[in-house]
Amino acid sequence: MKPRRLGLALLALFVVAWIVAITYSVTAGGTSPERLDDPSARTVESNCRAAQRALARLPPLGEHSTAAVTATRLDRENAVLTEMVHRQLAVHPAKKTPAVALRAWLGDWERLVAAREHYADDLRTKGRDARFIEPAYKGVDPIADKMNDWILEQGTRTNTCHTDALQGEVVNGPRKYETAK
Repeated sequence: MKPRRLGLALLALFVVAWIVAITYSVTAGGTSPERLDDPSARTVESNCRAAQRALARLPPLGEHSTAAVTATRLDRENAVLTEMVHRQLAVHPAKKTPAVALRAWLGDWERLVAAREHYADDLRTKGRDARFIEPAYKGVDPIADKMNDWILEQGTRTNTCHTDALQGEVVNGPRKYETAK
């Protein structure tokens, strides 16, 4: 075989190998070890959906609400989110790795709610000078990014648990509760 043909054959083989690898990673091989079993995922999603509905029923917060009104709204939202976390604690996935990941995700929710509570307290004492500080993952990335990465690993089975769908990082202004795509 001529060197040029050998080079083309190797290039073609390389391209085919990459196509197979990418296809495998997106389909059968793309299942995360942290992925919840179906019954657990349904329960987690149901708990998130119930929280989202409860949040949507709260009186709306205007664009220019006072610090006191915003703090009261945050207290009510935090109570809903805390109840959601407590309901999720009753979920016991069939395998250890998803169970550990679920507990870590719930710990992240607890950290986010604690930051929201701190902000609500600061609104009451500092007024509009209060600043919301979202917890960070490894000191850099917003914790919500890590939380949402785990939700993405669940496929489309837990979309209502995305922090955008629950407006977890939104502490000022109007809320818009929609299921993340």
